[in-house]
Amino acid sequence: MKALRVLSALIAFVLLAAACSEPLEEESSGSTEAPDVSVPADTEPPTDTSAPADDTPESDPSGEDVEPTNDGSVVFQSAGQDWTFGTVPANATPADDSLEPVKIGMINQENTPLGSFPEMRGAAQAAVAFINAELGGVGGRPIELSTCITSFSVEQSQACAQEMVNEDVVAIAGGIDVTSNGSIPILEQNGIPIFGGIPANLVEQQSSINFFLSGGGAGGAAAFMAHAAENGAETVVLAYGEFESFEVAARDYAGEVGKSLGMNVELVSFPIIGADFLPVLTTADQVDADALIVLAADTACIPLMEGKAQLELKATLYLTGGCAADTIVEAAGDNIRGVVFNSEGPIDPDDPEGAIYTAVVDKYAVDPAGGAGTVGFRSVMNLYSILVELGPDNVTSEGIIELASSAVDRRSFWGHPYTCDGQRVPGFPALCAPEQVLFSIEPGELPIAVSDWIQTDDLFQEALGS
Repeated sequence: MKALRVLSALIAFVLLAAACSEPLEEESSGSTEAPDVSVPADTEPPTDTSAPADDTPESDPSGEDVEPTNDGSVVFQSAGQDWTFGTVPANATPADDSLEPVKIGMINQENTPLGSFPEMRGAAQAAVAFINAELGGVGGRPIELSTCITSFSVEQSQACAQEMVNEDVVAIAGGIDVTSNGSIPILEQNGIPIFGGIPANLVEQQSSINFFLSGGGAGGAAAFMAHAAENGAETVVLAYGEFESFEVAARDYAGEVGKSLGMNVELVSFPIIGADFLPVLTTADQVDADALIVLAADTACIPLMEGKAQLELKATLYLTGGCAADTIVEAAGDNIRGVVFNSEGPIDPDDPEGAIYTAVVDKYAVDPAGGAGTVGFRSVMNLYSILVELGPDNVTSEGIIELASSAVDRRSFWGHPYTCDGQRVPGFPALCAPEQVLFSIEPGELPIAVSDWIQTDDLFQEALGS
């Protein structure tokens, strides 16, 4: 049951990007691991919490071996296992509340029918609570998270960005800010980077001080194109909501990838709000498409799956990972068969970091933190690895930007290693991990990977050049 919960949380991503998950075997060759959180760089922790290197029991003063004490912590449950920060410590070490906190922020879209993602904030808050209670903070300094909610309003995004400046945060742990064309200019002017999250706007993806562990909508759609070509598709319908970032991802990126793979690509747009998807499905039928790729909100998932079944379309339907949320999968019933979804983090139910995510949410989450919460959690944990490497006396926005910009195959918490050289996706320097893995679902079964990692950066280079 826990494995199902982990996978359900992982794949229940959202409309605006390629949803996250990881391959059955993580690519680790050449990766650069962040330092063990039990021994932060440039500082001595209050207590050595790292598990012994040889996994033997600890010793008491008399020299006799003793087993670690079960302190009820999340880390105790996974003690000694390999994870992003080295080795999971045997026992919890709390941060020192008397020390000055390290301030980070989150801007997240909520309270709107145009896309509301409170679970991203809830999971980020749980991650911070876990770090402060069990991982010793940043060399003893606790992390303080300031959150600001925007509701599909440029003015609110502007106000949130100014609030982050006033709070003196060193970085933003990425959530979703669809109207980030309001917030990004203010954050850039003040040198405050975004780390992680889901890019929803072109301005985010084009920023040199943002670091998304994602391929955005372009990455997901390009991976769909590669899978369709590999399975013999000749004609593909690529449909997208009438929103600038969707249009660019479809027309200028995924569409060009499809053409470079030798396929005929038909582009179809539709209103992003209250769309009737019959014209999209009818177009796929009329052109005898082998594949139908749709970049749309989660409200489109059921109509598309049901419409495909009713029209008996032969085309394979490709949908973003948000369409694999528990509630949608249950409502889809048998119509889920044959649908392919994309993902940017691990699918393996035995992945130790997935188990840690679930345990942390169970123990520390105050608000809902499932579904797209995996993104908020990953954002905080990977930003934390940067803070730890900088050390408690050297945490600055400038230091975060410099260290993140130098990342080459750096290990990511519950995700693909990332490189932030600005070259992964032409024109989108902020996309550090565009790799995708695809999966399908049989009714009542766990998701099944239908591809290994798809190197979408290679696809873009082939189709677009550098």
